[in-house]
Amino acid sequence: MRLQFRPGIVLSCMALAVLAGCAHRRPAVAMEPTPVAHIVPLPGALQAAPGVLRISSAVAVEDAGAAPMARRALDELLAALHIASADAGTPLRLQRVDDPALGEEGYRLLVDDAIHLSARTDAGLLHAVQTLRQLLPARAGTDYRLPRLAITDVPAYRWRGLSLDVARSFLPVDYLERHIDRMALFKLNRLHLHLTDDQGWRIEIKRYPRLVEIGGASAVQGGRAGYYTQAQLRHLVAYAQARGVTLVPEIDMPGHVQAALASYNALACDDVANRGTYAGVEVGFSVLCLDKPEVVYPFVRDVLEEVAAIFPSNEIHIGGDEIRHPLYADFVARTAAMVDAMGRTPVVWEEGSVAAMKPTALVQLWNDGYAIEAAVARGHRLILSPCSYLYIDHGNRAGQPGADWCRAEGVPLARVYAFDPTPYRTAVGVEAALWSEFVHTDAAADARLWPRLAAVAEVAWSPATQRGYPGFVRRMAELRAHLDALGVHYYPEPDLGWGDAADTR
Repeated sequence: MRLQFRPGIVLSCMALAVLAGCAHRRPAVAMEPTPVAHIVPLPGALQAAPGVLRISSAVAVEDAGAAPMARRALDELLAALHIASADAGTPLRLQRVDDPALGEEGYRLLVDDAIHLSARTDAGLLHAVQTLRQLLPARAGTDYRLPRLAITDVPAYRWRGLSLDVARSFLPVDYLERHIDRMALFKLNRLHLHLTDDQGWRIEIKRYPRLVEIGGASAVQGGRAGYYTQAQLRHLVAYAQARGVTLVPEIDMPGHVQAALASYNALACDDVANRGTYAGVEVGFSVLCLDKPEVVYPFVRDVLEEVAAIFPSNEIHIGGDEIRHPLYADFVARTAAMVDAMGRTPVVWEEGSVAAMKPTALVQLWNDGYAIEAAVARGHRLILSPCSYLYIDHGNRAGQPGADWCRAEGVPLARVYAFDPTPYRTAVGVEAALWSEFVHTDAAADARLWPRLAAVAEVAWSPATQRGYPGFVRRMAELRAHLDALGVHYYPEPDLGWGDAADTR
């Protein structure tokens, strides 16, 4: 049977049963059973048909060469499953198409007597490959069965990400590489690196070497010190770009700067006695001396110029949180103007919205109750990170050790999934945050991130009207083997039936 695919497919009840937990299923068809399609994030439209496409040992890849990201991911997938590329194999077609309905990241995936992946862009085709990856087993077998289906899928938001704090406690390059691979599987596309804070300075700035000599050698108590060279960061940028992920750098200013003050004492006001490194967890005590503009602003410009030379992202985050100072708004405005002059878009935490910035500046909302209406009225678009839903340094469950200042009950998987971004009409996307005051190892980071980050991916990608937690639980539970294959030390989430896993906190 050949499944005829047409644009504008709607979700059938069978697809809803497979993907979202629909209560009624069609009667079984008298042929080989169709495998269930466990896909996260939930596709926007899916039509399923009876039967399967069997793949034995080879596929015949047809690729016009216009999708290097997607082809790299496909080759990696085939190699992992020991599927050869041969002319006599099952046809597998990667195709760029001129279809405005798919936007910059949408795709179509059709499985009939062949496998067809189509999109306007390489990024869209990459997402199609990741969906195909979830439809296939996580580990190699002797042959494979794919459900016959047609998917049309377009993300709800263009910004789907994670803010990862490497300043309090350092995370090594190899961990970030593994994490980028995991993000790509779930179609997350922004990794916001919080590179500087009171406890550490993690980015090499050649004009100010003591920033890493002193600031890079400090960390929160119990955490890891370290820093990234510019060469390492350029490598990470390229590694992420090849997997459809944009690295967004953050230099947090004018507060959260004790590591910088310890490295260059002249950045502090003359009456500041505390000019050493810091290993605590309190915030709001350090600030660049805004009364010394002749010292502070050349430093800020020099740092941002080197950051911009490393990171090609359209956006550069300049922080701006948790500080009160008479010159605060002026600092944010002047620093945002520097970023604008570099041809980039400044991003500020919500407090920075009081500054006179161009409407193109993005504002990141982190406090659930912050009055953001004035910023929206001035034209600023929002990145949504409300702490009671998306700060996943908080516990997976009530009582789990770690941060609890925003929500004492923790931020369980169901709570993350319940976040609805649709009331924020000017939002560009959704971003979870992992702060590292109490997250000091790779395994601990994994256990805070997964499986909650998969829920973030679905919230940011899938239409809110089609999502449902019971369906997500069923689909995500079946993807455990994929996380295992990636070496993830995930939290043993009871809702997913993963209680037999080790709790690495």
